[in-house]
Amino acid sequence: MTGLAVRLFGQVGAVLDGVELNLGAPGPRSLFARLALSAGETVSADDLVDALWGDEPPRTARSTVYTYVSMLRKALGDNVIGSRVGYRLAVLPTAVDLRRFENCFRDARGHWAAGDFVGALTASEGAVQEWHGLPLAGAVGPFVAHERDRIEALWVDVQELRCSALLAVGRPDEAIIDLSRLATANPLRERLHELLMTAQHRTGRAAEARQTYDRARQALDDELGIEPGRGLREAFALLTPTVVPAQLPHGVAHFTGRARLLRELQATKPGATAVIDGQAGVGKTTLAVQFAHLMAPRFPDGQLFIDLRGFDPIAQPVTAEEALDRMLRALGADEQQADRGAHYRSLLADRKVLVVLDNAVSAEQVRPLLPDAPGCLAVVTSRNRLSLDGPRFGLDTLSPAESVALLASVLGADRVREDPDSAGELAVQCGHLPLALRVAAERIGSSSYALVDMVEELRREEDRLDALTPDDDELSDVRAVFHLSYKSLEPTLARAFRLLGRHPGAEIDLHDVAALLDTDIDAARDIMTRLVSQHLVAHTDSYRLHDLLRIFAAEQPEPEADAAVQRLLECALAAAHDARAALTPGLGDIVPGVTCPHPHPIGYDEALAWAGERLPTLAALAKAAADRGHDRLCAQLAATLAVLCFGTGHWAMWLRVIDIGLAAARRTDDQLNIARLCNDAGVAYHYFLDDQEQAVACHEVAAEILVRLDRTDPAVAANLAVAHTRLARHKGSVELLERDLADAREQGALFLEAIAAFNLCELLSERGESARAVEYGQRGAALLRQTGARHRHMLGYASEHAGTSLLRAGLPADAVGYLEEALAIWRELANERGMASATRSLAEALTAAASPR
Repeated sequence: MTGLAVRLFGQVGAVLDGVELNLGAPGPRSLFARLALSAGETVSADDLVDALWGDEPPRTARSTVYTYVSMLRKALGDNVIGSRVGYRLAVLPTAVDLRRFENCFRDARGHWAAGDFVGALTASEGAVQEWHGLPLAGAVGPFVAHERDRIEALWVDVQELRCSALLAVGRPDEAIIDLSRLATANPLRERLHELLMTAQHRTGRAAEARQTYDRARQALDDELGIEPGRGLREAFALLTPTVVPAQLPHGVAHFTGRARLLRELQATKPGATAVIDGQAGVGKTTLAVQFAHLMAPRFPDGQLFIDLRGFDPIAQPVTAEEALDRMLRALGADEQQADRGAHYRSLLADRKVLVVLDNAVSAEQVRPLLPDAPGCLAVVTSRNRLSLDGPRFGLDTLSPAESVALLASVLGADRVREDPDSAGELAVQCGHLPLALRVAAERIGSSSYALVDMVEELRREEDRLDALTPDDDELSDVRAVFHLSYKSLEPTLARAFRLLGRHPGAEIDLHDVAALLDTDIDAARDIMTRLVSQHLVAHTDSYRLHDLLRIFAAEQPEPEADAAVQRLLECALAAAHDARAALTPGLGDIVPGVTCPHPHPIGYDEALAWAGERLPTLAALAKAAADRGHDRLCAQLAATLAVLCFGTGHWAMWLRVIDIGLAAARRTDDQLNIARLCNDAGVAYHYFLDDQEQAVACHEVAAEILVRLDRTDPAVAANLAVAHTRLARHKGSVELLERDLADAREQGALFLEAIAAFNLCELLSERGESARAVEYGQRGAALLRQTGARHRHMLGYASEHAGTSLLRAGLPADAVGYLEEALAIWRELANERGMASATRSLAEALTAAASPR
């Protein structure tokens, strides 16, 4: 029946389209109430008899039920449906006010459990709106008494939850009247008295709250002979005189930098936990204390600070129980509770307190200490990454500008302005680590040192940590601070940290880690992840050790160090060898059969990208090999890097590597690699420094050695021919290159044939034989294109040679296409030298092509 509404609060009844229906005497009205309680469900005749008469029904009970049903049908029509099973009131549960009441209460409890106090308040007020007086009024029978007791108990639960929600959302004054009435009506229900005391306390009625407690305590003693439970006792504890702790340590002098992080920290809302983590000495405590002093006015009920000593050199970390005892005393608690955590949270529940937990070692140490109160804010600092809910602020070293600003703040701006170069270098030597910068600045300020004197003292890595060790302050000793983090490592991680200190590069990839640790990639990744979580290693695209941490790690005794470095060098050599073969196949092996258990990508594009990223590290490894006596590996690695440096345009780096490799090769009298590296130097002098005299001298040394060794090398011969031609010295250069060209063609070596062709192009173009130069230039470019997408850097050189030869031959329009191709390749490869030379030649070609003849 559309529009039927059922009322079980107040007088039992039904309304159809705004019109009250006549349900008759109490008998049929009671049967209607029983059917409404099961709206939409069938109720058997036996259940109806039990509901109306209980255990002693009259003999005419069933016929009376039929009579009542008949009477209800007159009023409700088809909404009362009978069957062999029983009878059903055909309405939805939502048409019954009691069911709506129960549904709202169920929703309110769900919101409360989820911490949604506003939602709990809205839903519970919805339940209150459904209540319209005594339930089931006008109905009779045993079921009425039972249901009425249940519903009235539910009504008290609804009001209790609503008042709890009012307190949770900060509206205690609205809850007091209802709580007073409820507490009076239910003198043994402790939760109602607890809520009433809380509301009275929050509205400044402490005396009334004490009276409430006294009445509840007396009622419990009189009726049950028991003392108040924990909730009531904790509510009473809040009425004691409030102690306002002010435990923040003094802020550090000359606080500098961290402006962005301070702004982000200040945006953290009360009720949250902000976690500041980072490596030792990076300034976590300094930042936390600076932030806490800025925020202190917002937390008038006090500021708690406790050093949890997670990395103390002597004492064990503070336990949660010890920390709670200290904080409870600071909050004025005059007795130890069995459950310290609950008492601590109760004391903070209505306060605005800032809690700073410094030097935490784990989330388990911290969790019991978090206030979990809407008006409080917790700040946690740790060297480890803690799995705590709330915003995380990862603290890195200072920027170069911030580092210099810190020095200026401690030393005075004038001293830094007088020697900005030394200030910048000192910042780099300190790794932009705030602790190290402060120690260095304090040493300068307390002595007759100038900035440049400290820079000179720190220049030697092996002495750097000694120079950053103050005489009278162990907490500021950089080495000692690092040692605390190192000491906390389990043996596997400690070994890994020591071996990583032997890596000379700024960037460390997983292949390096696996080689150093003599393990596989997955195990290496797991170990590095754990070191990152403890802020001993940083991770972006690769891994990094802070410079001072690397020095510290290398200081620690490690019996496997030399073997680990040798594994690292051998794997780096194998990876570079694979990349060299992918970039320039056919040049022959530097070290035949060299392999690494952790292979790298070997396609052309992968090899070119890998070389561009890894060359700085490979160059550092070459130097480390020389420094540590691995001269054979140093020379081999330097010779292998030639193609990688040439292909990526790292000319200055290449010259440094050549110098290191040549010195190592000469120490071991490695004649073959002396020849290779002299040849490489000739190419670098020719292309990069444009020093043709020096280029020829290097090529001649290489050629002389190769002849003596009875070895031939097409690359050496080609480069020697070009160098001689540039100086007009060697008339047989063309013949040499033509022989190389024929040999490569006979072997089917497209790549070597292309190199010979474009070298012939350059040589003939220099000699003024334009027609032949054009022929070989176009041929070299065409051959390289046949290799597909590989060898882009060599195609760049070939296209540029072809274009310049056409330009010199008086064919500028034909030259444009080749030069545009070369310029596009150099841009793609970010080769600045190539872009500059191709741009100049292209501009010349375009100008000449546009000029009338």
